[in-house]
Amino acid sequence: MPHKSTIREILEEAVESDSFSMGQLYPRVIEALEGSLDSSFYRGIMAHLGLSNGKAAFQALIRTAFLIELVKTPKIDSTKFRVRWTSHFEPDDPRQSSFGTCYDIFQGASMELVDALADSSKKELIALFCKNNLLPYELPIDYRDRFHSPAIHVPENIVWLWDDLPRRVVYLRTILRNLENASLADFFRKAYAKKIKVKTYLTDRVQTGDHKTNREKRWETHPASVHYALRRSCLDIEYALVAQICQFKGFSQDLQRKLQELKVLPDELKVFRCPITMEPLSFEAFRAEVLDPQHGKSSFHVGHLNPLKAINDDPKSGHTGANISWISEDGNRIQGHHSLANTRTMIARIYENYQRFDVI
Repeated sequence: MPHKSTIREILEEAVESDSFSMGQLYPRVIEALEGSLDSSFYRGIMAHLGLSNGKAAFQALIRTAFLIELVKTPKIDSTKFRVRWTSHFEPDDPRQSSFGTCYDIFQGASMELVDALADSSKKELIALFCKNNLLPYELPIDYRDRFHSPAIHVPENIVWLWDDLPRRVVYLRTILRNLENASLADFFRKAYAKKIKVKTYLTDRVQTGDHKTNREKRWETHPASVHYALRRSCLDIEYALVAQICQFKGFSQDLQRKLQELKVLPDELKVFRCPITMEPLSFEAFRAEVLDPQHGKSSFHVGHLNPLKAINDDPKSGHTGANISWISEDGNRIQGHHSLANTRTMIARIYENYQRFDVI
């Protein structure tokens, strides 16, 4: 169909620019769709969500279906938008996809979204993501399986996340970044932007090994990399890190109770402690550090309890909510590259030696 070839040309032209612009790409794609049957998806989304949210959702669909941010090589110093059929992929890379397959993803995801928006709770969820995104072009859409063979970016491996997790995550994010207490809202906005987003959704800088990374989206790095994570795992991590902050010593009990009443925090809460030193983490100290950061200095770290070394289905060994935590500066220094269990065993052995040789 003519509109498909036009859209392909528009996408290929957009990623060749030195500075990618969705603002320029989006209206050209909409214009190319006009008069085709597929334009009904656009009209349906706009009818349900309105101009602002509808535009955000449709841009996110374009981004999800056709584009990927790959780390630049050989410097590994930044990322750049590419189309999924780019020649920058190795021949057997499971992330690559033909334009036709990407268009099938675009059609299928758009059709399912239009149908889902008839449900008020799903419509509310999409609107919350559009208004309160932490990443550009953010929607609750994911891969079913990171190891889908031979390619990961195919229609049958795309799934919308309609369960409770994305709702808790985006609702908690929305509340905390828009509190009536302006100072506290400012703290949470900065904590999300400077700490949580990077540690949750973006890869570290890794310049060795088969899969080099540097601030890609976790679900867009190579699936065989230990730094890969499905979007739902990242959502779970965001929730875990924010829920832990809400349990730091000195956090407002009134706000805790409000969040519990809204069902975005568990009913049972206790003061959060560094998993290595078991000392409570201070909310006021963390708040001061976020609002007035000192370059190169931090008393609060985010770490994996068990290092990212193996690729398996164990939630305690990957980039997952069960394997991530705030850790004190002392705790991070003590743990190093050891697992939590090995670190605790080492600490216990040291303590026993101190007692045995009477040096306490």
